[in-house]
Amino acid sequence: KPNWGSRQFPKERREAGFEVLASGRPQDAGKDALPLNVDGAVLAATLKTGQRLILPLAPGRAAYLVPARGAVTLNGVPVGTRDGAAIRDEAAIEIAATQDAELVLVEVAAE
Repeated sequence: KPNWGSRQFPKERREAGFEVLASGRPQDAGKDALPLNVDGAVLAATLKTGQRLILPLAPGRAAYLVPARGAVTLNGVPVGTRDGAAIRDEAAIEIAATQDAELVLVEVAAE
């Protein structure tokens, strides 16, 4: 059933790593995220130049990463502002900021 919602997500909470903004994943039940009617999640992170994050990707899962601002490397591959990177068949995603960056990541079941 379609629905919508809105809420504030303070930027400070994204500085330590990915914050779940919206989710339909079972492991996110009870978290302070908007609901999705799909087994997936929308996450966001803010990185300073030189900062790194590692995000495990479970078997059978895929992700799509977009730097809304700044630039990063994704498992060693450069990804610039508003570029999109599809990720499949990886056990983990390593993201390193080559510039200050704001990231959006969508994680879903790989079909």
